[in-house]
Amino acid sequence: MSNKQTKFIWVPAILVVILLGMIFYSAWQRQETKVSTSKNKITVVASLDSYGEMAEAVLGKQGTVTSIINKPNMDPHEYEPTANVAKQYQKADVIVSNGGGFDNWSLNFAKQNKAAKTINLAHLYNYKDGTSGGNEHFWYKTDLTTRLTNQLAVKYSQLMPAKKTYFEKNAKNYQKKAEKLVDLQNQVKTRLDGKKLLATEPVFDNTLLALGADMQDQQFARAVEEGEDPTPSDVREWQELIKQGQIAAVIDNPQATGKLAKQGVDYAKAHDVPIVQARETKPAQTSYIAWQLKQLNALNEALQE
Repeated sequence: MSNKQTKFIWVPAILVVILLGMIFYSAWQRQETKVSTSKNKITVVASLDSYGEMAEAVLGKQGTVTSIINKPNMDPHEYEPTANVAKQYQKADVIVSNGGGFDNWSLNFAKQNKAAKTINLAHLYNYKDGTSGGNEHFWYKTDLTTRLTNQLAVKYSQLMPAKKTYFEKNAKNYQKKAEKLVDLQNQVKTRLDGKKLLATEPVFDNTLLALGADMQDQQFARAVEEGEDPTPSDVREWQELIKQGQIAAVIDNPQATGKLAKQGVDYAKAHDVPIVQARETKPAQTSYIAWQLKQLNALNEALQE
């Protein structure tokens, strides 16, 4: 066989190989695109365990959730994340932060992970940092369970479109569990009518104000929250309101360590004013809904005294 004939035989063979290679490459590209746009498992990081609980409820068996502030004695304001926490944020597909100046470390990590879907509670509630009278304790918003679980279902569905119905069903199931919380909120709202309250810190205010509470001497509470001592005039106002019998209950954050806050609570106790505890962080071994029910039940009972 001549060299010329051999060339004619090899040319079609080479073309076939090239064509097959293009077909296989195209199929591989389609598979890669499919993998990148629809994840097998979703990794979620939440700054607070209350949000982590809801994230897990909606996610179900489709991934894992890690909550960073997950112990009652951890202070989100003073928390310093470790290198391991930074890695968890880097690997996250969905990040849930409180925002509003409460967990800036979480927001900073979220900004560094450009690929992650992010939820910022401050944005969900149109909260502006530094707003006068603003309150960044969004886990005390009365509609939190509905608003956050719906948003989680949206973010998860963007990563796993085929599971959209699954995520939405999980969100509705959690909201149904929270209905008893809504029922109790309505009871408390009725009993709060015409009642005045004091608070050592404005931790619980997002719930109280939504239910119509008349909060008194708020300068006292804001000073304690900022780690400062209330002024002498704030202390006098606190004592006068209690002495005159105007206060139905005092809301106390037991995690507050200020001396004047403790003295204010002691003064209320000495005058038989009910004390209702409302914490900044969720107690251990307690669900978010159970925690909120316990605090609202305590307030409901105090308002009947």
